[in-house]
Parts: sequence; structure tokens; C-alpha cells
Amino acid sequence: MNPFKKIMTCVIFGVVVTLAGFEAMVHTLHEDVEWPFWAFAVISPAAVTASVSFVLVRQVEANRELAAELIAVQADLLIKANRDELTGIMNRAAFYREAAAYDDEAPACVLLADIDHFKAINDEHGHAAGDDALRLVASTLRAALRPDDLLGRVGGEEFAILLTGLPFALGMTIAERARGAVDALDLKSADGDAIALSISVGVAPYRAGWSLDNALAQADAAMYGAKRGGRNRVQAAA
Repeated sequence: MNPFKKIMTCVIFGVVVTLAGFEAMVHTLHEDVEWPFWAFAVISPAAVTASVSFVLVRQVEANRELAAELIAVQADLLIKANRDELTGIMNRAAFYREAAAYDDEAPACVLLADIDHFKAINDEHGHAAGDDALRLVASTLRAALRPDDLLGRVGGEEFAILLTGLPFALGMTIAERARGAVDALDLKSADGDAIALSISVGVAPYRAGWSLDNALAQADAAMYGAKRGGRNRVQAAA
């Protein structure tokens, strides 16, 4: 109901109640009442009720707008609290919380992917280029995953992934697809120099009820094995 209708409803209610009371009083006293008094019985409560209702309705509408703004701000803060500011994907805390809550009976896989030679990118091309690399890799990984898969930035240039409801062999396939997509990226510095991008990925099995820290530790060991093996590759946990 719009504010005008609310005010009119209150005015009508006030007038009706006043007239009913006035009529009851007249009937009880058996007195004849001249029309000016009846007019006053209508105008007076209408004026008072309209004034009071106008103030109250404006206050209610203002409170409603403030409540809507508060909900919007809270939602925005919640999103920001769970998102990495640079890449827009989940931050470390959010990824750990969501991944640890995995309760599907189907097997899953956890991946750790690290950008190869990231320090060299920062040193040779500047931190702005490093930020561009992080954003581009994050968006590329997101595009290589399914909607229900989880992706988070858990370190400086390190990304964690939970592939939900996938056997290990298919997890390795998706990890390889993601690696290939990053390897095919075309990133240039502000000076127009080509920047080579690649990731090393470790893959470990995971199931509901298992220790997420243990699975990530296995994936981490596999990832460092991939780096020792030459980088830009996927390696399964031993």
C-alpha cells in the first residue's frame, strides 16, 4: 500500500470511530445535535489523524528504506569478507570453510595450483603486471571449472580448487585442461612485452569426512613435485 492510501485509511478509521462514539453519546443522552457539531466531529479527527498519520507513515517509510540499505550493506560486506579483493574469487578463509563442509557421498579432488616464476614477473615487469597475471589466471581457472566447483586464492600466487563429485581420474583431466588454458594465455606488460604464464598443479583425492588439511598437504607436495619436474605440469599425489 502506498503512503497516500495508508494516510487515507487512518483518516477514515479515525473519523468513523469518532462519529460512532458521537452517535452513541447522542443516543444515550437523547439530545438533538445541530449539524455544525457533526461537521466538527468529522473535521477535527480527520485533521488530527491526517497530521499524525502523515508523520508516522513518513517515519515508517524512512525506516523501511534504512532497513533495505542496511541489508544491502550487510550483503555487500559479507561478499567482501568472503572474496579476494584482487581476483574476486573466494579468499583463503572462505575456501577452507566451504571445502571443509563438503558432504556429498561422491568422491572429490582437491587441487593446488601455483603460478610459475611469479616473482620474476613482478621483478621484470612490475607489480601491476603481477596483479594482471593473478586476475587473468583466476578468471581462466574459473572458466575451466564447473559451477559447483570451489576456487579460492589461498596464497600470494597460489590457488586451491575443490572438484566436487568427481573421481580422481577425471580430476586429473580437468586439472590438465586448466593448466593448458593458462599456458595458452596471452599477457603483455604495459610496455607491450609478452609475459609467459604457466601453473604447476598438484592433485589429491578427497572425500566427505576426510581431513581437508591432509588432502591439501598431499596436493601441495604433488604441486612442488611438479615444479621440481620442470613446472607447467600436473602431478598426482603419491
